[in-house]
Amino acid sequence: MTVIANRNEGQRPALHFTPKIGFMNDPNGLVYSKGVWHLYYQLNDRNLVAGHPEWGHATSTDLLTWKWHEKAIKAPSDHESIFSGCCVVDCNNTSGEFDESTGSDDRIVAIYTLHTQGHQTQDIAFSSDGGYIFTPYKHNPVLDIGWSDFRDPKVLWHALSNQWVMVVAKCHQFKVGFYGSPDLVHWHHLSDFEGAGVRGYQYEMPNLVEVPFDDDNQRKKWVLFLSIGPGAPLGGSFTQYYVGEFDGTTFTSDDNYLRTADLGKDWYAAQTWFNSPDGKAYGIGWASNWQYCNRVPAERYRSAMSLPRKFTVREVPLNANTKSLSLISRPIDLSIARLPSNDAAMVYTNGSAKISPSIDVIYQRHMQGSTGAFEFKLNIKSVTSPARVTVDIANPSGRSVQLNFVVDDQGMFISMDRGRIRTGSSWDHPLFDNKVCMWVPSTQSVYDVHVIIDVYVCELFAIDGAYAFTNTFFLQDGVASTLTVSQEVADTEVFDVYELCPLASA
Repeated sequence: MTVIANRNEGQRPALHFTPKIGFMNDPNGLVYSKGVWHLYYQLNDRNLVAGHPEWGHATSTDLLTWKWHEKAIKAPSDHESIFSGCCVVDCNNTSGEFDESTGSDDRIVAIYTLHTQGHQTQDIAFSSDGGYIFTPYKHNPVLDIGWSDFRDPKVLWHALSNQWVMVVAKCHQFKVGFYGSPDLVHWHHLSDFEGAGVRGYQYEMPNLVEVPFDDDNQRKKWVLFLSIGPGAPLGGSFTQYYVGEFDGTTFTSDDNYLRTADLGKDWYAAQTWFNSPDGKAYGIGWASNWQYCNRVPAERYRSAMSLPRKFTVREVPLNANTKSLSLISRPIDLSIARLPSNDAAMVYTNGSAKISPSIDVIYQRHMQGSTGAFEFKLNIKSVTSPARVTVDIANPSGRSVQLNFVVDDQGMFISMDRGRIRTGSSWDHPLFDNKVCMWVPSTQSVYDVHVIIDVYVCELFAIDGAYAFTNTFFLQDGVASTLTVSQEVADTEVFDVYELCPLASA
């Protein structure tokens, strides 16, 4: 791979996937086959707002370098839309739709929602070339219960019960339907899941996946992702999840507690890849929010995906007495996208510079590239008296966003100040919060934080992936190029600061 050091196509993110043109939302059809990661996605290439979605398509061999392809599944007419869904590899030709000339790894089946006014059905399409060209099944739909809000199927192979299992949202009934099939064509109802947690306006984008334990890949736990929108606690849309058991018929939550997959405003519709190598769980989310996704600044395209994440589960302390088995989210390895460090651009002030008598500037770096993409890590020691660490992320015009870490004896509050006054953005929306905040409990002596900035997407991971916090921001007059860290009372280490650049095939 080679690095493209100076690409900045209209402030397009360097590493977060974006569509070539048009409006993008939910990730769809995630499947891995023959060394290639396929990402399909909801795409309206007619304009820059949601409406009339079809399936866009991109591929990657490393989850960082993406190649755009022609639309994979097109709507049959202007009165129909291809809503969200999934893909599987039908290696054993359970559907009976592939001939012997099609290699087992090329037998890709898409399962998706066909939307018409007042009616949603589950349809399928077949690809014999590894997922590039699809032909709709001539006897569609394969599942129709006559409802108007019945969508977003996710299918997996359940080996113990020797069947395909579909989870699908019964949106306004606040249920997740479970269906079984021997052949991806004939489906029968297995059960419905009704969990506690946030209901909001409707359920969307369910996703059932086995996730390995953090310390033992042979041990696994079932995780059911479920997206809500609108009606999230922070406003708009978000993704919650349940940890439990699945026996081939029924999903049973261990405790029915609400768990939030990402505590920021901009991570939605989480999906995982089918057939991920080595039995690991990799997933991705849409880095936006239905509150304002149609209004954020855009020219040729609108919105981005998050970085792909590797999921595990681990017991996470909630306080001194209670632990909870929780989803652990870590971004994929970015080492191939890191530019060599330039010491001349790095300044460790060791407190010699001061913002005020009580606030020390401990680190500053001016980025050499123009991509607006970089990452850094912090170790913030736990304290009993209030302490504060501030990270200012600024562009050459002085516009900035700010991350604040406020630590006391109960935990650490993390906030992002992305308001219009600070960023200078001429764009504004009443639901695009000026400040977004999350909290991490005081259960460790050092708070570890990993932050990735990519033009207008900020992904933050704390306590080795136990907490994720994804938010977008929009700076006026250029991308971020300066990182400044200051502290008051706190004891902070700044390390692993790298500029990040787009990659291209050598």
